[in-house]
Amino acid sequence: MTRFDEFSRISIVFVTMFWLLTFKGASCQLMVFPVGSSRVTSAAGDNVTLAISFSGTSDPTVAWFMENLSVVVWTVTSATPPVVAESLMKVVRLESNGSLTLLNVTLNYTSNYTVEMTKPGLSKAVTSFTLTVFERPAGDPVCFIQTVNRSSLQYECQWPGGVPQANLTFPQLNSTSSGVGNFSLSVPAFTHLDGKAVTCNASHPTEAKTCTVTARSPADFLPAVRITPGPDNQTWVSISCVSAASPEAAVTWSRGGAALTNGTVYQMSSDATQIRIRVSNVSSLLLLNYSCTCFNPLGNRTRDVQLLGPSISPSTLVCNKDGTSVALSWETPPASVVTGFDIQMMGSDTNSYSTVGQEPGSARAANISALSPHLAYRFRVVPKALMIEGAPSMDCKVGQSNGPVVAGLAAGIPCSLVLLLLLGGLIYLYVHCSRKKSRQPRYPKSRSAEKAVTSSHSVVPRNHMRRGGLRCPPDYNTSQQTPSERSVSLPRFAPPPPVRVATTV
Repeated sequence: MTRFDEFSRISIVFVTMFWLLTFKGASCQLMVFPVGSSRVTSAAGDNVTLAISFSGTSDPTVAWFMENLSVVVWTVTSATPPVVAESLMKVVRLESNGSLTLLNVTLNYTSNYTVEMTKPGLSKAVTSFTLTVFERPAGDPVCFIQTVNRSSLQYECQWPGGVPQANLTFPQLNSTSSGVGNFSLSVPAFTHLDGKAVTCNASHPTEAKTCTVTARSPADFLPAVRITPGPDNQTWVSISCVSAASPEAAVTWSRGGAALTNGTVYQMSSDATQIRIRVSNVSSLLLLNYSCTCFNPLGNRTRDVQLLGPSISPSTLVCNKDGTSVALSWETPPASVVTGFDIQMMGSDTNSYSTVGQEPGSARAANISALSPHLAYRFRVVPKALMIEGAPSMDCKVGQSNGPVVAGLAAGIPCSLVLLLLLGGLIYLYVHCSRKKSRQPRYPKSRSAEKAVTSSHSVVPRNHMRRGGLRCPPDYNTSQQTPSERSVSLPRFAPPPPVRVATTV
């Protein structure tokens, strides 16, 4: 054997051994890898599956770990149940291919998970997952506006809670500033912001939400006056000034240009929207003029309050009758000082009003019962401020009296009879005159008119015209006449007596 043949044989042996080693390693290597991303996110309360796939063998042993804590161990395709950690038995489920499912995950499930696959004679295969569990913030985001230094607007956006906290921005005001959970942004009170809707974008891994807020200058308002009696014959007059605004309008009070403050005479509410004035003489109070100003960084509104005496708004008394009862309702001017009302009634048998009830100053309605449905009544309301009485309201009439009805019937029946008699007499005179006119004789034609009549027309006697109108003349043919008719002489025409014709000049 030559040296070349020996070298060739040795080369073939080495190539064969290399090929066998390479093929054996490639076909028997155990591999495991995640299906999808190894970084998994989930909302609290959901079910999460850490899915895997493996190759190199058909029945490896699978072991899952949560950090260093053993979760479950099982041999794939084995009839033996998986060995699960006692604390996780109700929340862990192992799939047939070795994937791990976590049920109803909570925040403490956020961790790193590792799966190891082993098989005797093969190397160990390992892969890892990172699970992050999020919790949604409760409710929805809330937006509002506050005043800063009386000249700036502070926009607020809140959506607290959640893991992680929501990211908040006001892109219409500032595209670069943001915050988490509770975000505020202060801006100057520019006029273009009055009535402009500004949106807050609230972003969370589980959901995205928005809320909108609009800044508004104080709107026009109407002051409200209320009277509250106090001890020792003292009376408190409360004046309220509330204007719709965003941010909420602050209120200041003055009288004759001088600012009012808390004290023994004036008491203000915590938000200054109401002032209470202690008075013992209502007459002196009516001479005073108060002013309230509502303002925020976008503007202000001022109203003067001239207190009025006790009064009721014109034409506001309303009666709703229901058989034997009446319901009254009324209104008072906003600045009227009223401590009570007298309900007065006048019956059909009287000529004056009497007080039948009293209501407090806060009342705007009253009920009166035990009325007769056959009688007429008048009602009115008299406003009072302590001992001062105001002008009564308009009258309210209900019911109907029997006396006027009987009197009306007594006067109406004779008048109706007289009218019928007069009407009958007129009808009789009209009929009588019509008949008399139809019976008057007709005047004959004049002689000049008779000459114009041709001789071929027969003349009809007057007695025939009166009895039945015109008749056909008898046939005088002698061949057809009976002997009795021939012996009768023909009637002779007798002209009517001359008639004078009256001529009107």
